[in-house]
This record gives sequence, C-alpha cells and structure tokens, in this order.
Amino acid sequence: MANFKAPSDFYLRLVTEFPPRPIQDEALLQATQERINQVLSNPLNDDARDYLRVLGMLIYEYEEQTEVFPKLTDEERIQALQEDSVD
Repeated sequence: MANFKAPSDFYLRLVTEFPPRPIQDEALLQATQERINQVLSNPLNDDARDYLRVLGMLIYEYEEQTEVFPKLTDEERIQALQEDSVD
C-alpha cells in the first residue's frame, strides 16, 4: 500500500459526524443531500472533496437502482427523438 494516506483529523470528523452508508430510502437520500450542502457551504480542501465524492457515489448508486424509466415502443422512441431534434 505505497499510496495509502492516513485520514486527517478533519476527514475523520466528517466521517464521524455523518458516516457514509449505502442509501436505502428517500429519507437517507435527503439527509445525504443536506450533508453535501453543509459541506459545500464551507471552503473545500482535499479531505472535504474526497468525502463529497464518496457521498456523491452513494447518491449515484441509489438513483441508478431506484430510477424507473418508462419502456417505450420503437414508434414512441422515434417520435421522442424527432421532437428533440425540432427543439
């Protein structure tokens, strides 16, 4: 582990105050988004950016698992593409 960097006290404080956990429901999603906003309201250093990256990945993973996209027929898909090209 040549590139392992021990976590700073600041990073440990971030993780202790709001531990990154897999998001299982909308309540934890909202809490995670609020935590991101709290961190962003202060000057960012490398530790804060690393922490935000972890929280962002958890949100992305949750949204990938829960977002439902409607199934479109081929005709509906073509129509939607045609509408987009007109705009």
